[in-house]
Amino acid sequence: MKLPAISFTNKELEHFDDAIQREWLITNGLGGYAASTVLGLNTRKYHGLLVAALHPPGNRTVCLAKLDEEVQVGNVVYQFGANEFQGKIFPKGHLFLKAFSVSPFPSYTYGVHSIKVKKTIFMPQEKNAVAALYKVLNGSESDVKFRIFPLLTCRHFHSVIDRWRTPLCFSQQQHGSEVKLAFDMPKAAIAIRATTGRFIENPAWVERLYYREEANRGESSTDDCYQPGYFEVIVPRKREEEFAIVTAASENSQKCTAILHTVGSTTADVKRQFKTTMATRERILAAFYASLSQVPPSDWLNWLLLSADTFIVKGAEGKISVLAGYFWFETWGRDMFISLPGLLLTTGRFEEARRMLLHFMSYCRRGLIPNYVDDKSGEAAYNTVDATLWYVNAVLQFLKYTGDFKSVQKQLWEGLKTIISYHERGTDFDIRVDSDGLLVHGPRLTWMDAEVDGKAVTPRARKAVEIQALWYNALKTMKLLARKFEEPSLAEKYEEMAQVA
Repeated sequence: MKLPAISFTNKELEHFDDAIQREWLITNGLGGYAASTVLGLNTRKYHGLLVAALHPPGNRTVCLAKLDEEVQVGNVVYQFGANEFQGKIFPKGHLFLKAFSVSPFPSYTYGVHSIKVKKTIFMPQEKNAVAALYKVLNGSESDVKFRIFPLLTCRHFHSVIDRWRTPLCFSQQQHGSEVKLAFDMPKAAIAIRATTGRFIENPAWVERLYYREEANRGESSTDDCYQPGYFEVIVPRKREEEFAIVTAASENSQKCTAILHTVGSTTADVKRQFKTTMATRERILAAFYASLSQVPPSDWLNWLLLSADTFIVKGAEGKISVLAGYFWFETWGRDMFISLPGLLLTTGRFEEARRMLLHFMSYCRRGLIPNYVDDKSGEAAYNTVDATLWYVNAVLQFLKYTGDFKSVQKQLWEGLKTIISYHERGTDFDIRVDSDGLLVHGPRLTWMDAEVDGKAVTPRARKAVEIQALWYNALKTMKLLARKFEEPSLAEKYEEMAQVA
């Protein structure tokens, strides 16, 4: 199955104001991701080549902000990196950028004189790791030195670093072409390795990096990154060299090293990992078209299918959930169950849908499914009236596509009955059935839940209209299930409740 591609030419990339607004994102299926702009210049604190979910799918931590490159020809150095500081951009490596493409992983192509550099970035599936595959063609008459400068950090992706006010505490070790950093706060380890060349230790800080999009949002917009040194590869005259830089992160050094080894220690290893990761994307497309043979393949649909996959994440013990959006959204119940038909059912991913429903039933407390699960703490928040009702609808949609009543009866039915029971007699946040059969709720429990100084911006207490539609739908769904599972008295009760509502 052919993967789709989007390309930008040199002329398109020359229009800085347009190009800087174009962003890419790839994910690893754990909640982690890599993201930047097509110019390779980070404009958000959420950008980074390795934003690792240290406790999948949460605790997303920026570990590798970027890789900046340079090539030395004789005594002349050409810098391919691009960083923004307040009032200026330095270096201006985007001026050497000849092409950019995503197919489906991002590739940057730089050129200066007779030297051409291609960098392709990918994330191995279900690993907190990222790899940059380099192909350097030296068409000149002399050997050249190619250097890669990693900009490292270790911060929750909502935060920024000011090394003078909130210094990072870490130790650094080097083993050949591998360097490892162990951080105290937060407790984490980052390892980075080159498959060719050598690492030259030369610690430095890149201070006051400016993130224009954060400034536009009124957020903290300056950041400091640590540069432990650089990797150097000698590329002989009239030769092409291929090599890779691999970065891994985990909550401790042993796991970090293990992840690094699974990606590979040689260029051939990393290229095999790249093919494996590409094959995973191809299988997503192939499975969809195999299940819907009447649908002709098309690029727009392929992009839609691959994009849908980025939201589906796997946590501890293989538990499936959905992130509500990138960059900063967490696992939100409402968004998850609204999107479940499009993400998992129309795409034929029925087993993952079943596991997701089962996973979130385990969160059910006093008849409520969580509003969201906090990225940092992993704690569930239950301040919602509609996430639970959308959950019941998601079960109905699951049954429409799969007809798997057996799993629902065995794994979800008792929980569903508990949900209705709690709503009937009253549960948290003043959620209860009123005398008119409608569902009563507090002021900030629908999708319009913004608050300022502890007060709801758009208070919708009592009986929001869409909540009543969802409540009625839930009761009719429960009646259907009660009949199917041969509980006629319960089916009659749910029907009576629906008629009153």
